[in-house]
Amino acid sequence: MADASQRQRAFDVARGIAILAIVVGHVLRGLTAAELVPRTSPTVLEVDDALYVWHLTVFALLAGVFLRPGVDKHGVGGYLRSRLPLFVYLYAVWTLVQAFARFVTGRSGDSEEALDNVFTALLVADGPLWWLGFLVLVSVAGAVARPWASRARAVVSTVVVAGVSVAAWGWTGPWVFLEGVALTSFFWLGILLGRERVARLTALPVAVWVAAAGIGVGGALLVFVDPMPPSSWMGPRTVSALALGVLASAVLCAGVFGLSGLLTRTALARPLGFLGERSLEVFLAHVVATTLTRRALSGAGVDEVWIHLVVGSLAGVLLPLAVWWAGRAVGFPWLFRLPPRLQGPGPTPRQQTLDRSVN
Repeated sequence: MADASQRQRAFDVARGIAILAIVVGHVLRGLTAAELVPRTSPTVLEVDDALYVWHLTVFALLAGVFLRPGVDKHGVGGYLRSRLPLFVYLYAVWTLVQAFARFVTGRSGDSEEALDNVFTALLVADGPLWWLGFLVLVSVAGAVARPWASRARAVVSTVVVAGVSVAAWGWTGPWVFLEGVALTSFFWLGILLGRERVARLTALPVAVWVAAAGIGVGGALLVFVDPMPPSSWMGPRTVSALALGVLASAVLCAGVFGLSGLLTRTALARPLGFLGERSLEVFLAHVVATTLTRRALSGAGVDEVWIHLVVGSLAGVLLPLAVWWAGRAVGFPWLFRLPPRLQGPGPTPRQQTLDRSVN
């Protein structure tokens, strides 16, 4: 059984690895949106698929891992009251922040058009904010279904979730709550496995083999075939692409947990673990940070793609952390936390990451 502190460090490192991949992926997509690199470039498509096939599976799995302890401790109502208001609040706040950023940079037209865009963004989810809607959906489903309560619940709910996930694999829905549906399978797997089983992937000597096999097999699939990521797939939706995508996502997700267990014993554990602890802040603010950085670089005449990738990725991590630190320093952390007056009677989270609120 993994030591609790070792387990937490490994989970934070896994989050840190995944959030870095998310930032890099959105920097690359920003470059294609700005037409600095061609969206249909084979290299761009391969790199995009290589990132999106696994990075959010890590957070989806961990979100499921921590659902049962929260429900067992606080009950269904208390658990949901501690999570749903936060997700809804952050969704609304960061939709407004991103709309304001577009307005001040002149990308949303006049004020009337900008207001219309805000209402549209609330319905369709602006950029990666769909993840918050996904967390609302799966948190309610998992807490109500409680698949751990009996074998029948586990079997029936798993069959339903598997069917929905396979049907939605590679599909990006047009509205909030419809994006990322395929990731529900990883969330459900996290519920069924629980903390201790997932933590075993990070413990020596298992971590060595899990990391090698997961990353090795997943890497080979990405190089030699064309696996379909859980969402945002531009290729033909075939049975083989879907099957290879499910396999690649699963083995790479496991490989990241194995790798995180190895990295907890290195000097990288501290910075990656810190990024994992602050993954929520980085996730929420990185799109605005990378967009402003790209526009600043382009305005300065910089068109080298590698400079945009490096500087944009650094800005996508460091600027959100700076905003978080500044908010705490001046006593205004409410860009990332629920104000006390909006908190329900449920437990107040001690820590918030991209996949959960820790009570």
